[in-house]
Amino acid sequence: MTNRVLLALACVLLVVRLPSLVQPMGADQGLYAYIGERIRTGAVPYRDAWDQKPPAIHVTYAVMRAVLPRDAAVPAADLMVAALIATLLWQLGGALGAPFVGPWAAVVFLFLSNPAFARLGGVSVRAQCETFIALAVTAAFVCLARSRNARQPTAMHLLAGALFGIAFAFKYNAIAYLLAGLFALLVWNRLTARAILWIGIGFLAPVALFAGWFAIARGLGDLYDATITYNVRYSGETYKGPWDAVTYLLTFPIRHARVDALWLVGGAGCAVLLVAARRGVERLMPVAWTAAACLTIAINGSRDLPQYFVQAAPALALAAAWGAMFLRTPSRIANTVLACAIAIAIWRVNDFGKLVDNTRHDLRFMTGAMTRNDHLARYGDRTTRKYSALAMEELGGFMQSHSTPVDTVYVFGFSSAAYVRAGRASASRFFWSRPVIVGFNEGRPGYGVAGLLEDLRRSNPAIVALQQRDWYPDVDDSAHFFMTTAALATWLRDSYQPSTGPEGFDIWMKKAPAQ
Repeated sequence: MTNRVLLALACVLLVVRLPSLVQPMGADQGLYAYIGERIRTGAVPYRDAWDQKPPAIHVTYAVMRAVLPRDAAVPAADLMVAALIATLLWQLGGALGAPFVGPWAAVVFLFLSNPAFARLGGVSVRAQCETFIALAVTAAFVCLARSRNARQPTAMHLLAGALFGIAFAFKYNAIAYLLAGLFALLVWNRLTARAILWIGIGFLAPVALFAGWFAIARGLGDLYDATITYNVRYSGETYKGPWDAVTYLLTFPIRHARVDALWLVGGAGCAVLLVAARRGVERLMPVAWTAAACLTIAINGSRDLPQYFVQAAPALALAAAWGAMFLRTPSRIANTVLACAIAIAIWRVNDFGKLVDNTRHDLRFMTGAMTRNDHLARYGDRTTRKYSALAMEELGGFMQSHSTPVDTVYVFGFSSAAYVRAGRASASRFFWSRPVIVGFNEGRPGYGVAGLLEDLRRSNPAIVALQQRDWYPDVDDSAHFFMTTAALATWLRDSYQPSTGPEGFDIWMKKAPAQ
């Protein structure tokens, strides 16, 4: 195919994603959006609004919400990032001296990484940390590839290092990509002390900026506890020991290739490139990139959360496209048979019916063929899962209509988008429940049940909403934990009374002052 045909195909694949713009934000995205809104009012993450993700995602959501203060900011950002990654992959092929690889990598990426293949139309994977990590890392590899032919490669090395540093600021385990970048320079015979120095300076620049922000705000301790101490514990909960972690790292790519065609064709591409590397070690670059992605996924833990795998998509697409180039033969018949075999494998692995159904649902709402409530009801189930877009919409509307803008409210659960919908601040920096339920830093001032209770007494929220179904069997459900914890239940019953509210939540309102 000519590049014009591939460009047209890439544009069509982007257009197919447009209906996703009407999707609500997912549960994780509600966390990021709430902290983003708080940042815009001068609050500092972790100190004033606690989450375990590193700070780059919260700053990103602050910018997203400033540009587009609606749920559409999430799918819009995800779509924009997909277009940028496809553009970068297109350029990367040319920079690597393989002009057909880039366009094909872009098309494979846009085709097989569409979140609509996932459950609930992909709401849980859009605009996650890994989405922006994938963009930063792809851009970094483009810079490194271009540095090979630059007269003054210092600027490219500095920019690549900064991009790796930005990826690190989204999730610390993304430092593995820096090692993959240095490996790429090694196989390209461009790894020098000067290159390492400037990449290192670039890497440290965004890290220093974030560290300086928290140092000035006196929040370095909170940053460390949330993003390192908690995450080490959170990841470690899934492994029985080091060997269990290694086993997961070696086996999950194979398991995932059985359910995700991008992992299937990307893994096959890596295998081909390993063989082809005997005549050119530079072909190992996509393999190293993919290996770094696998390592970062394993460090996250073995929960197999779908967003963990998003970051590997550009590397897999590049490996698939580059590997396919080495499978071409002079025989048109052989090439046709190979293409048909790949197409059949992709068809059998990916659920294209789900892709069509999810896209069609969003398109129907976009064109006015269904109500907003019917649309949101598709995304989650308030009685069996911790995420329900409709339940969060109803709770946000309830809190907005039953409080004033200066009031605080409190949701003990995993429905943070309700704060954003209501335009209300949480009565506690622990605006979601899991850190309290698992007893993180219990006994230290400001943490655990005592820390939460201190926040609630000080803020005196107008409404308390306890989510009935969210964490079990991982940990206790929020409403049950709250009402079986004597100190919390006593505080609630002393000053609040049950009220009728959105299904899925136990709603408590302030008691009227005694006459």
